Amino acid sequence: MTWYIDQGPDSDVIISSRVRLARNLTRYPFPHKLDKAQSAEVATEITAAFFRKNEERKRDFLELDLSSLPAEDRESLVEKRLISEALAQRTESGRAIISRDESFSLMLNEEDHIRIQSMKAGFDLQNAYREAFIVALSLEESLPLAYSEQYGFLTACPTNTGTGMRASVMAHLPGLVQIGSIRPLLEGLGKMGFTVRGQYGEGSKAGGNLFQISNQLTLGLSEEDLLSDLTRIVQQLIEQEREARQKLYQQQPIEIEDRARRALATLRNARLMTTEEAQKLISDVRLGNALGILHDITPQTLNRIIANIGPASIQKANGRQLNAHERDVARSTLIRDLLGA
Repeated sequence: MTWYIDQGPDSDVIISSRVRLARNLTRYPFPHKLDKAQSAEVATEITAAFFRKNEERKRDFLELDLSSLPAEDRESLVEKRLISEALAQRTESGRAIISRDESFSLMLNEEDHIRIQSMKAGFDLQNAYREAFIVALSLEESLPLAYSEQYGFLTACPTNTGTGMRASVMAHLPGLVQIGSIRPLLEGLGKMGFTVRGQYGEGSKAGGNLFQISNQLTLGLSEEDLLSDLTRIVQQLIEQEREARQKLYQQQPIEIEDRARRALATLRNARLMTTEEAQKLISDVRLGNALGILHDITPQTLNRIIANIGPASIQKANGRQLNAHERDVARSTLIRDLLGA
């Protein structure tokens, strides 16, 4: 069972919560300064330490050497948010340990030697942090990690120095987008020290009205402070989005219902579907479900679709090279299957 089919808190607005912790070994330069032999040593050392603490659960994880993975497999992991784009590009030195339920990733030799990632359904930052912290603590007990009494955990990027923590939520904000309030809201979040990105992180667009909101700096703040600040902001965001949806529905009830029902009908019947079109239609269906218009669909089903319809994921699922037209055909088939159409 994968994390995205769980029923998470406030899942009408918050799709997922994620916490990443960055750590580095004292005996080695940062990854961009490592040679191939050193990169292998780092990965081997960290992998051994991780499984010493998780020996009884070893079958619950996949060990991946990115040098042996085809490009579409690496990109599929990025689409599912299991690894970063930066790690996917490190084809000679990158490694990853991923839980079979896709809720946990240990990225090795990315920007830092260690990136611990925990992901939970809905608004569940505390449990995501708890899982990541337990792993970080176990590694700290058996590995010499780079830590300064003055600055905290040392990282390749100064913005991560301190706690080494990046906490984020994936929010579905169609109401705020459609009433025209999203731009000033996002600008305000930026001024308050939060970063807002698209679904796949830095440089990506907010396809399907999905926005990733995270803390910006960690130096001088505790993990508890960071989580508390982000939690407070997200709680306000949830209320604002719900109010925007109700306002929108009161002003345009027929139009909103028509768009939701039309979107679901298209998803259930289309024979060609681009990623961009699917994201837009899923956003309309998700809004219709949250407003009580559509009852025969769940957010978990929509999450499962979103996680599996990226170009690389479609390619990987079909096991052969596909052109754009063939991917659109395969994507529409997958969506119909997942909807039970």
